[in-house]
Amino acid sequence: MATTLDAQGDIVRLAPLQDLCYGARRNTAPARLDEVHRVLSGAGFTTGLSDDIDAEMWAKWVFIAALGAVTCLMRGSVGEVAAVPGGTAFARQVVDECASVAAAAGYPVPAPALRQTLATVTEAGSPLTSSLYRDVTGNRSAETEHIYGDLVLRADRLGLTVPLLDLVAMHLRLHQNRIEGARLT
Repeated sequence: MATTLDAQGDIVRLAPLQDLCYGARRNTAPARLDEVHRVLSGAGFTTGLSDDIDAEMWAKWVFIAALGAVTCLMRGSVGEVAAVPGGTAFARQVVDECASVAAAAGYPVPAPALRQTLATVTEAGSPLTSSLYRDVTGNRSAETEHIYGDLVLRADRLGLTVPLLDLVAMHLRLHQNRIEGARLT
């Protein structure tokens, strides 16, 4: 679901997209999960009971990290980044770095999901921005360590070089330090 906060702090849904994927963190889903799936399947949004929820979470992490890195580092929408020379190549490199961490961790993103992520972050004319970008440009706290701190730590532990992810982590840590410093004064 794509959301943001308005000036009053209310959550505003930005697009009709609303998917929920869930599953057991073990190889077999408990019987109760089948009941949850039955109930949620009629709730008016797309649902999915996954046989491998860990892989689904990694694919989502790659998507969120790639979209956030592209929009936050370039300070613009996907379409604005794609419109400048080198923008699409930059976005591809970001996706490659994110996907390399997932693959090295044992959760390669399935080809269709990876193609969709790449298409999303390189779409010409797209007004799409990440919630992270909206937080940064709105001078709000960002999910820096949750998304990038952990991802670059894992990359380091796996022996991967991820310069663009390192850069976005540093960029957002600086932003976060400013936000936290402003709260203290």
